Amino acid sequence: MKSRRLWSSDFRTPPNDPQPLYDAAFDAVLIEQSLATQYGILPAAQAELPYPEWAKLVGGLMDNTPLGRVVAVRGETDRKKLAAMGPWAQRIHQQWQAHIARRALETTPPAALRRQMDGLEAAMAKLFGGDP
Repeated sequence: MKSRRLWSSDFRTPPNDPQPLYDAAFDAVLIEQSLATQYGILPAAQAELPYPEWAKLVGGLMDNTPLGRVVAVRGETDRKKLAAMGPWAQRIHQQWQAHIARRALETTPPAALRRQMDGLEAAMAKLFGGDP
């Protein structure tokens, strides 16, 4: 079987796809545990893996690994199912939403934040009869 060379564009999220449900830095421990669970590669040996091989292994993780279970919780969008989740799952979901919000805040330029806030203030003023 011929090996395929990986390009950096292979790991980008296409524009119409939802946000990825894991972050390599945020989920480092879960990724280590999942690679050990599924492939039997201990964390000490994982540091020696070349990045393309590591990325393939992470991309192939199944849902019965620690990361797989957490990703399943993060990806749930049904409000009824979210309300029925236990405290662990709700905490995981809330932590991920907070992480996404922090990351968006860190990557959004201050001028864009100011424009968004101005738009929100104008909408609120219009809604409540104030001067926009």
